[in-house]
Amino acid sequence: MKAEDIPLNRYLASCGLGPRRYCDNLIREGRVYVNGDAAVPGMRIHTGKDSVTVDDKSVFPPPEYIYILLNKPKGYLVSDFDPEGRHLAKDLLPDFKMRLFPVGRLDYQTEGAILYTNDGVWANKIAHPRHEIPKTYLAKVRGIPSKAVLDMWIRGIRTEGRLLKALSVRIEKRTAKNVWLRITLSGGVNRQIRRMGLATGHPVVKLVRISIGSVSVEKIPPGSFRHLTPSEIRRLADPQQPSKTRSTKRKSVKFHKNRT
Repeated sequence: MKAEDIPLNRYLASCGLGPRRYCDNLIREGRVYVNGDAAVPGMRIHTGKDSVTVDDKSVFPPPEYIYILLNKPKGYLVSDFDPEGRHLAKDLLPDFKMRLFPVGRLDYQTEGAILYTNDGVWANKIAHPRHEIPKTYLAKVRGIPSKAVLDMWIRGIRTEGRLLKALSVRIEKRTAKNVWLRITLSGGVNRQIRRMGLATGHPVVKLVRISIGSVSVEKIPPGSFRHLTPSEIRRLADPQQPSKTRSTKRKSVKFHKNRT
């Protein structure tokens, strides 16, 4: 990283601590020190002069940024730790000798695409609401939703005090008692599709996120992952105007199967 005057939370994100919101929490919790003094929210640092520690350990940008697309199986938790001892999605990845964190969330019972990285600045761009990166799901729901019900998904369904909408929804596959829906959300809130299904009388039986933006897991076996290509990294960070991303060591775009 070149010497520059930047916000402390951005520096922490560039060091792989997590997205800026997480780094803000580290500062508020009193875990971050600059030149031996407790950091305060909103402060800036000079990367060529100032010394930064988190939990009494010096932090520096990693020598390499890693961008992973994982096809998470059902029954894996997207978290660093679980007191109940459930399987963790991060354990499907090899030890890269540096901390990777998830970009966004995917609940325990939901399968599919989840991104992992050590680049907090990049993760912050993806998570920022202004980007509204579309995410597409396949949802198996009970019953056969009518066209009127599917139209409600587009217009919006008010549940638990929130108006929830889908960008698009259509029947992908039909059985005698159930259908598979292809649903695209822009942004999205916690458990949105499950909540919309319950609100319309068609609870979700199975849910798979198949893509984040233009990046898809449809050819990646569950429990496997691959490295993103440079063009995918650029498009996810700036879908409207792709620009050069930070240099990364080029990885082979092949699937890596968990060996645990």
